[in-house]
Amino acid sequence: MKENDFDRKWLDLLVCPKTGQELTYDSKKKLLLTKDKKISYAIKDGIPKLIDD
Repeated sequence: MKENDFDRKWLDLLVCPKTGQELTYDSKKKLLLTKDKKISYAIKDGIPKLIDD
């Protein structure tokens, strides 16, 4: 695993803080997406940003 890659093991623990939905990982876009794909979260240096600015 590269340093900037997201560790998929975290998907078992993480949920969307807004909706409570499970998250999926889009490795091409480096995003976490809700199951309905309406909300996405960026991943920086392998760490998902699950809060709004």
